[in-house]
Amino acid sequence: MLYLCSLELEGEAMFALWDSIKVFVKGMIMGAVNVFPISSGTISLVLGVYERFINAINSLRIPNFKLLFQGEFRQFVRRTDLKFFLTIALGILTGMVLTAIFLKQSLKSYEVYTWSFFIGLIIASVIYVMKGIEKVSIKNILLVLGGVAVSFFLSIKSNPYPNESFFYLFLCGIIGATGMVVPGVSGSHLMLLMGNYELIVTKGIPELTKASTFLDGARIILPFVLGALVSIVVFSHLLSWLMREYRDSTLSVLAGFMLGSLPVVYPWKVAGESHYTFFMPGWNTELVWAIVMAVLGFSAVFVLELLARHSRKKQEQRRLNPKPKRQRKHKRQRKHGRKTKKN
Repeated sequence: MLYLCSLELEGEAMFALWDSIKVFVKGMIMGAVNVFPISSGTISLVLGVYERFINAINSLRIPNFKLLFQGEFRQFVRRTDLKFFLTIALGILTGMVLTAIFLKQSLKSYEVYTWSFFIGLIIASVIYVMKGIEKVSIKNILLVLGGVAVSFFLSIKSNPYPNESFFYLFLCGIIGATGMVVPGVSGSHLMLLMGNYELIVTKGIPELTKASTFLDGARIILPFVLGALVSIVVFSHLLSWLMREYRDSTLSVLAGFMLGSLPVVYPWKVAGESHYTFFMPGWNTELVWAIVMAVLGFSAVFVLELLARHSRKKQEQRRLNPKPKRQRKHKRQRKHGRKTKKN
């Protein structure tokens, strides 16, 4: 009996460890995607962790934190799904750091091709967001056009940023974290619009990995992380409410902002005193490869959307036809029983 109990405990520990590894890897993928101008909310749907991730975020409320201060740690862990949240958060951070290091080198060596890839990602993401608008109305069209106008005006202005002030980086964190909560919306894309994308992704994050530049990186990343935490804990409820009550209007504004900010990633521009001057290059090998990279970026979002749709269908099937967990546990116990009888 003691031998069987120890086997069951070892088996449960292995299952728990394997589950944690899977959650960590999924977090790494979300973090890697979050660095690009593409929605990590979409990839979390594909990976099948979106609902649990949102529920874990929404569980971080003051009443639950009271349990922690009252010394009821187990109850706090159970109500907040803390183990899952910390594991996936660590995975997201790891994925962001590793991808940011790669992206820094990519922007340095292949700037035109990298930005072209981003253009494809953004155009496809806009289409994805607009497909989520259920009712086409004059109001929603005006909201899209208004978002495009405001975003475009901000995008063509040169040299007002990057901004390294604590408050602005804090604001970038608040806005940047929305991509984790709202599928189809990219936090990195919104940071591109704000002008601090390269400062945070290709400068701040890589600087954290070196002892000589750690403090410089921390000065940039710390306010951003604080803003992201505030957004995840507080504004995720507001965003959830907006998406629930005013879904079409919210998506219309977001689609407009995303579309209007394309000048930010347009690779052929020269900074003037107040505005960028845009130009079209001649037909050459660089332009051909830039178009290829844009098509690849567009295709990446299209593939993600197909995978997300397939993942949603699977989740719906599981809800309609849930597998009884107890039967599987009893089968395992019967197998152990047979083995012991044979012995």
